[in-house]
Amino acid sequence: MKNPAGLTGAAVAVTCCVALICCSAVAGDVTLVENGAAKLPVVAGSVAEPAEELRDYLHRISGADVELAAPGKTARGIYVGLAADFPGKAFDAVAALGPEGFLIRSDGQNVYLIAGQPPGVQHAVTTFLHELGCRWFFPGQTWEVVPRQKTIRGAWNLRETPDFPVQRSIWPAYGQYPRNRRDWDAWNRHNRMGGPAPVVIHHTFNGLDPETDFEEHPEWFALVDGKRQPTKPCYSHPDVLRRAIEFAKKRAADGAAMVPMSAPDGLGFCECPRCLAVLKGAEPFKDRGALWGRRSDGVLVNVTSETLFRLVNGVAAAVAEEYPQVRVGCYAYSAYSHPPTFKMHPNVYIQTTTAYRRTPLSLEAQLAAWGEKTDSLGIREYYSVFQWDWEEPYPGKVRPDRLKRDLRFYHDRGVTAINAEASNNWGPRGLGYYLAAQLMWDLDADVSALLKDFYQEAFGPAAQAAERYYVRWYGPAAATRDHEPAVASEAPARDEEDPRVASLEQLRAAFLDLDEAARLVEGHPGYRERVDHLRMYLHYLCLRQRLRQADARNDREGTLAAIQAETIFGGRLNDTNMTHARPLIGKAFLRRFRKYEALLATLPEENREAKLWRRLGTPPTHEELDRLWHEDARFLETAR
Repeated sequence: MKNPAGLTGAAVAVTCCVALICCSAVAGDVTLVENGAAKLPVVAGSVAEPAEELRDYLHRISGADVELAAPGKTARGIYVGLAADFPGKAFDAVAALGPEGFLIRSDGQNVYLIAGQPPGVQHAVTTFLHELGCRWFFPGQTWEVVPRQKTIRGAWNLRETPDFPVQRSIWPAYGQYPRNRRDWDAWNRHNRMGGPAPVVIHHTFNGLDPETDFEEHPEWFALVDGKRQPTKPCYSHPDVLRRAIEFAKKRAADGAAMVPMSAPDGLGFCECPRCLAVLKGAEPFKDRGALWGRRSDGVLVNVTSETLFRLVNGVAAAVAEEYPQVRVGCYAYSAYSHPPTFKMHPNVYIQTTTAYRRTPLSLEAQLAAWGEKTDSLGIREYYSVFQWDWEEPYPGKVRPDRLKRDLRFYHDRGVTAINAEASNNWGPRGLGYYLAAQLMWDLDADVSALLKDFYQEAFGPAAQAAERYYVRWYGPAAATRDHEPAVASEAPARDEEDPRVASLEQLRAAFLDLDEAARLVEGHPGYRERVDHLRMYLHYLCLRQRLRQADARNDREGTLAAIQAETIFGGRLNDTNMTHARPLIGKAFLRRFRKYEALLATLPEENREAKLWRRLGTPPTHEELDRLWHEDARFLETAR
């Protein structure tokens, strides 16, 4: 959320000005670097890493060796840290900044990047670097933009806090390899993702061991269809509550800021008399996979919600006695999507979901009802799921207009946290993920301006070709105001059998966009590498089209060869973050190629389930990609 006053001035004086205002002197102007020579040191407070990062990037931008100074050792400088680090300076309303807010000010002599708490210091540095022209569009060095200029001068007056102050998270299901994790961590930091403290919610047995405990105490577990099952606890049993409290207190003692208390995934919750007692004599019935009853007072009661959330409240109350700052986190999901009849403990954090909602309430009504039960409400979103969209190029929920609409909808209904499941598939979804990060911080951000900045800064001379490419998949919402009439034309028709799949016609059109982009950026490092990443992804889509073509011909050998080519090339794309190699070459492989399971079973024993194909590799060089690109051109020209 930006201060209404906003930015009064930020400029970088070079031959070509890349900042937000002209380089003429205004009140508060400060010169940080002039002709490659540092004019101010970085004065580092108690939060060291952001100050070091600012110093490093100032050097990368200008070539200047910027001194790092301690408070009190210099009269002028770029002050980076907590307000408390600089007791001789006066900063207004720092407490109102919260854990992540910050202010950036210049007074004609100094620049101040100040926060009330450590997370805000990092966000201040990131925002300042963004004002200087740095960008981190996608994870990895290829998608980092660092301007080059010898002089840095400007005037700043910013005060910001996040619109979703508890959590802003986009995370890849199926996990990541170490290099991808490092890339994502840097991207998260540089796009102001995260939150003041970790939000930890996942499925758990609440301290029970479903094997050993079930043997000794089957009554602690769910009674389903008259039989005890070790798949879920019985949440109304007092010993289950006792064990959950022990589990939570141990986590708290070990330093956890939040203890997860969600149920194990799936259905099959307890139907024992103790659990059914919450119905107060109402006749139980099943609906949407959950157990319900309508009491004599007319209240619709969900048995699992009543029992699970009563246990969660009991755990939160017990933990708060010894660890008042530790919260208990729980999904509102599946058979316990429906709110209970009572309010939640103040230390309980609830996260609803946008899928697997087993409640008769609309999402809007569900959020409103939960808003009456808890003071801390988040959303578990789904931006991409490998087995739902198979990394095809349609944006789904991350289409720019839908992103802004949905995030505004959540925010206006009291949601303070967004936790979005995704894939490491920045080829098809990257633009949406980037926009989502900007909007999670500032819902009033100008999406058209963000799009224009993305096309120009990421692709330079190929900006218009790149814009056409993205509009083909994302639709008119991905067009900038400058080019909307010309660019946002009707996209070629989708595949008739499966609209999630890119059709031949669309691949041909997209190929022409990227072919033009590749010609325009030849000789321009940085721009060329980013266009090459998109070409790698499009080649991957062409390999999938080859598989569909071979399958349509009933060409068994051709089909196996196409599966092999897609799998091996997908593994080679891992380091680019364009597609999510981990599920493709891992446990989702047979899901991806389920249609061909019998054919894969004919492979030699040493390659059963295509294990010899399922491996990581290195991305193609520019020269190899050019060769593959020419092959794709011939394929797209002749394929029918």
